[in-house]
Formats: sequence, structure tokens, C-alpha cells
Amino acid sequence: MKKIWVILLAAFLMGCGLTTTRNIIPVPGADVPLLPRSKGLAAYKDNISVVVVPMQSVKELDAFGVIIINESSNWISIEKEDCILVQGGEARYPLDDKQVNSRMGSGYKPSMPEELRVDIFEWRRSVNYISSRDLKIVDEDKKISIMGGTKGTIYLHYRTADTTSPMQLIISNIYNESTKQRTLFSFTFNVEKK
Repeated sequence: MKKIWVILLAAFLMGCGLTTTRNIIPVPGADVPLLPRSKGLAAYKDNISVVVVPMQSVKELDAFGVIIINESSNWISIEKEDCILVQGGEARYPLDDKQVNSRMGSGYKPSMPEELRVDIFEWRRSVNYISSRDLKIVDEDKKISIMGGTKGTIYLHYRTADTTSPMQLIISNIYNESTKQRTLFSFTFNVEKK
């Protein structure tokens, strides 16, 4: 009987070690300012602004909230699958909604931190005045379209890697439907174990 308790205790302690929580810390750059209250990053290029916030409250997955602001008069589009997380030389692609729900539960509703509005206001005031649109996947190609002068929020969830290597979130192929131009954004984060 003692052997069973020892085995169960060892299994429990080993299981606790696998769920170590981590902090995802943004690394600002020359063209990528830090949003200090929400601990996010922002960038502007080709009449498109992108704000990325790591969702620290989600422990089961590496999760990011992404706001894409279309400041042009043209439609832009993006596919979630074009948002790649690179860590330790490994590229990871976002999980689909079914996979996220199976890990987080069907009641899970991601949201951006309240402090983000103040951060964005201090970074670029005009962005807060742009109206939000409810983003829907518009076709079987899983393309998300954002019309000119609006913004939309997407949530990206990735399987967590057991490493503290820096991560780079690459948001590639934001496609301007009129000019046919593709725009890429890259954001760097360090990872610390708590």
C-alpha cells in the first residue's frame, strides 16, 4: 500500500513540474514601441498599424491578441495561418478555433486588457477613434478582410514549447487588395519562467 502512495505522490509532483508558468516579455525596437501598461508592442507601416499583446492570463497556450488597423482607403486581408510564431528555430502555426476550445473549454472568450486603450492613445491617438468591425472569415480560404478606415481584433493561440528561447511573432502577408502590396510585421518577446 505504501508503494502505491509513493508512486501517486511522485506522479503528482512530476505533473506539477510540467505546468510551470511563464512570462512573455515584449522587446521593443527602433520602430516597435513598447506599450507599457498592457505590456504589448505596436508598429506602423504602409498605412497599417498592428498592436500585439501577449495574453499572460492564458497559461495553457502561448496566446496573443492582435489588433490590425487599416488606415488606408483600400481593403486589406490576412489569413490567420500566415501568423507564425518562431521559437528556438521551430515555426509554430496558430491553432484553429476547435483546438483552442478543446484546450480552454467552450466558455473561453479572449479579451484585450483594459489598459490597452490608454497605451494606444499615448502611442497614436487617431487609432482609438477608428471604428472596430466584427471580423468574420469571409470564404473557405479562411481569409479575413478589413475594410479601409476600420480595425479588427484577432486572437492567436499556439501550443506552448518547453523552452525559454526568445520568440518572434511574424504577421506576414497583410495584403492590400487594391495595390496588391504585401506587408510584414515582426514582434520579439523574451520568455521567463516564474
